[in-house]
Amino acid sequence: MTTLVGLNIVIAAVLGVLALLCAAASVTLGRNATLAWVSGALVNGTVQTLIVTFGAGTAIEFFSAAVLAPLGFLLAGQAIAALVPGLPGRRMVIATVATLSATAVMLCWFGAPIAAQAAAFELACIVAMLDAAWRLQQRAFGQSHLLTALTIMVYVLAGFTVLRLATLPVHIGADVTFLSFSRSSSEALFLSAASLLTPIIIILLLARVITATIETFQHQSEHDSLTGLFNRRMMDAMTAEYGRSGAVIFCDIDHFKRVNDLYGHEAGDQVIRSFALLLNHSGHVAGRIGGEEFALLLPGCAAQEAADIAESIRIAFHQLTHATLPEDERLSASFGVAVHKASEPVRKAFARADSALYAAKAAGRNRVVVHNPHGHVPGTGSYGEQRAA
Repeated sequence: MTTLVGLNIVIAAVLGVLALLCAAASVTLGRNATLAWVSGALVNGTVQTLIVTFGAGTAIEFFSAAVLAPLGFLLAGQAIAALVPGLPGRRMVIATVATLSATAVMLCWFGAPIAAQAAAFELACIVAMLDAAWRLQQRAFGQSHLLTALTIMVYVLAGFTVLRLATLPVHIGADVTFLSFSRSSSEALFLSAASLLTPIIIILLLARVITATIETFQHQSEHDSLTGLFNRRMMDAMTAEYGRSGAVIFCDIDHFKRVNDLYGHEAGDQVIRSFALLLNHSGHVAGRIGGEEFALLLPGCAAQEAADIAESIRIAFHQLTHATLPEDERLSASFGVAVHKASEPVRKAFARADSALYAAKAAGRNRVVVHNPHGHVPGTGSYGEQRAA
C-alpha cells in the first residue's frame, strides 16, 4: 500500500510539472489555446490522483470519479477543439457531460445502486471522449500521421470505457460499495489501460502542438503577413532552384502613395490585399517584394504568354472597385515582363523585368512593357517593348 501511495505521489508530481510547463509554453507562444487547455487537463489529473491517494474510501473519492474524470476528458476535448477549429460549438456536449456527472452525484446522495452511479459518470466520460475523437476525425484524420495516431488512441480509450460500462452488471452486485468497486480487478485492468493510453495521447497532442508551432513560424518566415504571398527572401530562394526557361513579371501599383495620403494606410492595405488576390488567382507563384511591388514566376512561359497574363491582371485591377475608396475611384498598375533561359540565373531576369517596369512607369503607367534586348521602343497602347537598361 505504501508503495502504491508513493507511486501515486510521483505521478501527481509529474502531472503537476507537465501542467506548469504547458502553461508556461502557452504564454510564451502567445497564449496558445491548445496548451492552455492541456495544462488545465493536467492540473485536473493531478488533483484527481491526489484525491485517489489520500481520500480512498471517502465520499470525495467518488466525487473525483463522478466529476473530475469527465471534466478531465472535457478539458482534453477542448484542447483538441482548439487544435482543429472550425467545427460546431461544444455547448451541447458540455451540457450533456455536466448533466450526467450531476446525475451520478445525485444517485450517490440518494443511495442508488453503485451500478447506476457508475453508469452515469462512465457515460459522461464516453460522451466527452467520443466528441474529441469525432472532432479529430472530421478535420485531421489521414491528413497528419500525428493527428491520425491521436484519433486512434482517443477512440481506443473510448472503446475501453464503453467496454467498462458494458461489463458493469457482471462485476457489480447489489451489495458492492464504491470502495470495493474501485479496488476490483476489472477496475484495476481499466485503470492500467487508461494509465498507458493517457500519456500517449498527451505526448501526441503536445507533439502536434509543437509541429503546428514550427509550421506557423516557418510560414511566417516565408510569407508576407499582409497579403499571404511569398516574401522577397522566399522569392529569391525559389529562383535559385529554377533549372528551366520561363518568364518573370514585376508589377507595381501606380500612385500608391496618393492612396495612403488621401484615404489612409488602412485603405492602402486593403488595396494591396486586393491586388495580391488577383496575382494569387493567376495560378502562378506570386510574391510581394516591396511596399506595393510584386513579382510573378512563370516557368515554361514565353514572353507573349507572360505579357497576356500581365495584361489580364492589369485590366482586372483597373476595373476593380474598392470598399475603402470612393466608388468611382479606379486604380492602375504597371508591369514589366522578362524571359530567361534555363542556363542563366533567374535573378538576371528579375533585373530585366525591373527595368521594363520602370519603362512602363516612364511611358505613362497602366501598361505592360516586355523587355527586349533588340532595341524595340515602348508602344502607344497598354503593351510595349523596351530595350534593356
